[in-house]
Amino acid sequence: MNAQLLKESDFNEKMRKTKCSKAVTVQRVCRIAQNEKEVREVLEKIWRSPEKSERILAKIAEKNREVYEFEKMLERNL
Repeated sequence: MNAQLLKESDFNEKMRKTKCSKAVTVQRVCRIAQNEKEVREVLEKIWRSPEKSERILAKIAEKNREVYEFEKMLERNL
């Protein structure tokens, strides 16, 4: 079996080839998304519309803002 694992840098390189904004990285998508399913959905949207990548990321960040504020509050109370 000849399996090859892709790294974050491989995905970032592929995003640059599709003219995606340099401000959008796989690491940022993973940090902003709620779970693996959402990471996959966001990356799929970015692959389809690389020119809208910054708007897509900003929209997901705003959508998940409350979740992360709640997490930060919990961390402070520990």
